[in-house]
Amino acid sequence: MKHRIFGKKLGRNFNERKALFNSLTKSMFISGSINTTEAKAKSIVSTIESLSNMIISKPELSAKRELFKVLQDQTWVNNVFKTFKEVFGNQTSNFTQMTRIKRRYGDDALIVKLSFVKPIKFEQKKEKVKIETKKEAKKEIKVKSKVKKETK
Repeated sequence: MKHRIFGKKLGRNFNERKALFNSLTKSMFISGSINTTEAKAKSIVSTIESLSNMIISKPELSAKRELFKVLQDQTWVNNVFKTFKEVFGNQTSNFTQMTRIKRRYGDDALIVKLSFVKPIKFEQKKEKVKIETKKEAKKEIKVKSKVKKETK
């Protein structure tokens, strides 16, 4: 009897499976669509649907906290939250769709594209970071030391 047995193990223990589901869910919310096997896609659809419904229906603070558990980046949480509200409005279900793509060559596993029903473009704010070479850093140090000597 299979009482109280839910989901597939996917050849992983509990912690590995939890990490896999979190990473797939995170990449789904960040990129808008992912290509994965059908078994993995079926396993995370319920999580994605419940998080999507939570964004639309729950109060803002509690929904953001639940989404932060998955995304673990506050800028992404705010970005996803704002974009999701604009695109889906008052929709309460059917946020995702699965499209069969191909069969994987090695093990003949069915690869599907899991995406949101409506196209979503999440804007990523990239911060400009100046990368200095060692030579530039040495030049700055020399200039600073010369300035200090001249002021004395």
